Amino acid sequence: MYTKLKVEHNKFIINVYINIVEQMYIILKFFLTLFLITSYIFFHSLFGLFALIPFWFICGLIDVSRHKTMNLKLLKEYFVGKGILTFALSPLNLLADLLSFQNLHTFKIENLPISHQNEINQIIKLFDENKKQIEDRFQSAKDNRNMLFYKWYGKNLDESIPEFNQSFNYIKTIGVSLFREKTSTSRHFGPMRLTFRILYNFNKVKKTGSYIEADGINNIWKKSPLFIFDDTLIHQSFNEEDDIRYCAFIDIVRPSHLNHIMIFLLSAVGFLLKKTRGIFYKNWKMI
Repeated sequence: MYTKLKVEHNKFIINVYINIVEQMYIILKFFLTLFLITSYIFFHSLFGLFALIPFWFICGLIDVSRHKTMNLKLLKEYFVGKGILTFALSPLNLLADLLSFQNLHTFKIENLPISHQNEINQIIKLFDENKKQIEDRFQSAKDNRNMLFYKWYGKNLDESIPEFNQSFNYIKTIGVSLFREKTSTSRHFGPMRLTFRILYNFNKVKKTGSYIEADGINNIWKKSPLFIFDDTLIHQSFNEEDDIRYCAFIDIVRPSHLNHIMIFLLSAVGFLLKKTRGIFYKNWKMI
């Protein structure tokens, strides 16, 4: 009886703590919004329409400052390197922050709403069930890094597995990446925070040299085949083993207080970006 009461007490304390953190996050977002609005008004009074330049730079500074691994190298990569598109979209990403639940940067599936969990579990099951068919599609691929998209921002691209072409409420992009032996990416940033990135190592690598590093956090595929994270943070994938590595590549709408607005924004951006896969994945061979 005592043990049961202690467990219930601990659950109560945890729930209180979570509620306090969420309230603090809402207050922080309120002051962030106020700061951005007043900054723009101030710069507009000085520079007119040119106020957008310092305003954009402030948005970028706020955006990049979320990193735990902040240093001069990262700042350079963000503002004038591979993060320049993320910098360009920083006002949109900060708007997504204002509309959304707290961003933990990396997530366990249980951190997400049940509705999101259900779709993630469904898509994982589909990848497990279709593993052989997916791998067969890559048999002729000879490049070190290969990519296949079944769905891109809600638009169906490959119909070889009909289950991937069904309409999902929250999952908007479904693809597969293949890393051959001794292959890695460079450090890079995803462009938008309207979605979170889900990676699932469905061929279950056997060694620890295949992993992803995201803002200082290493996820080793052998130990944890499912990784959910904010891909606008700097990240890099490695396969240092002598075996190939497959990962399901999924974007899911970010949980939000206003899901309909998030989905609308993503649909609008997806319409503009529907022809840009070649830009984002120019170093990959498309299947």
